[in-house]
Amino acid sequence: MIKINITDKDSKRVAKVIIVDDDNRVLMLKRSNYVDKYAGEWDLPGGHIKVGEDFNKGMHREVKEETDLDISDPVFVGKLENLDFYTCKYSGRPIKISHEHTGFRFFKQKDLNPANRFDKMALKVLEGTK
Repeated sequence: MIKINITDKDSKRVAKVIIVDDDNRVLMLKRSNYVDKYAGEWDLPGGHIKVGEDFNKGMHREVKEETDLDISDPVFVGKLENLDFYTCKYSGRPIKISHEHTGFRFFKQKDLNPANRFDKMALKVLEGTK
């Protein structure tokens, strides 16, 4: 039996989840100003998978940590560099953001900017759900 050790160290792989509500809007989180990268920007839920962690479990963990949501049936959407994008339906449960973010909002398709990599992937999902 091979034992895999999971560490607290982040790997380079990142899972991002495009959570879509019943009104075809995408959940975005506003990053806190204290974070090292992309402070104050809108982001998709998700984050770095830990070294040795199962990717699927890490994706679920990251979304839970950032939103307090349990996602179900995530579907792979695409990959950009070290980012893996998935999508799933919003459960309707209350969102409780972590200290990593200062707010959240559901964005309509017309409010997303295709020049932004996260928005671009969200638009790909929304355009496929029409």
